[in-house]
Amino acid sequence: MSAKPILIGLSGPSSSGKSTLSSLFVQLFPNSFVLHEDDFYKPEAQIPIVNGVADWDCPGAIDFNSLKRALEYIKENGSLPDNVEYKEYKNELGEAPVKPDEAEELKKTVLSHESVLEKKMFCIVDGFMLYNDQEVTNALDVKLLLRAPFEKLKARREARNGYATLEGFWVDPPRYFEEVVWPGYVKAHEALFVDGNVDGELTEEAKKQGIKIASALDMHMRELLQWALKEIEAAVKKT
Repeated sequence: MSAKPILIGLSGPSSSGKSTLSSLFVQLFPNSFVLHEDDFYKPEAQIPIVNGVADWDCPGAIDFNSLKRALEYIKENGSLPDNVEYKEYKNELGEAPVKPDEAEELKKTVLSHESVLEKKMFCIVDGFMLYNDQEVTNALDVKLLLRAPFEKLKARREARNGYATLEGFWVDPPRYFEEVVWPGYVKAHEALFVDGNVDGELTEEAKKQGIKIASALDMHMRELLQWALKEIEAAVKKT
């Protein structure tokens, strides 16, 4: 049996940098792999409809039962289950926000963490609704939450060509981000924040669950990686 991996939850609104950060982490720690929540969308016919449009950005669009079974498999076997149709890798991430010379500096930064992290196996669980199902939340060993300003999120989302689905390919209709994606994110996450302000502070209950949020609303990818490494290192030291 393979070593049991540490499950790192990496959540946040659409286009907040989750997949890019996951990719960088795997490059720096080869003994790690990624599970994308987007590979657990329900079939298109089961996606909720909002204002006559399919809402792919709400908890009801995700098959959480299948996701939980996958997490259980990973914890037990140390690898991705082979009964999942993996399609998220087909989606384009765009140009990497970290330049080659910066990547080299990041590797040097990681060296200071090697004594704690180098022999560990990690599974990065990348998803926009990870903290909307309590069993999924509880299954994660580290719980990170990214943020970014509304206008930057909107620009990033609208720059994407579309998304691979079980049946084919989805392209956002006009005003999809401001009318469906963002309101859905706020509704699904307001309980985690004081006064429901998703740009504000986490509630004490969210903190008790171990959710960690990037201190600044808008951080460069380099800063996000450094922050994530610090939080992961602190969690590993407790195990």
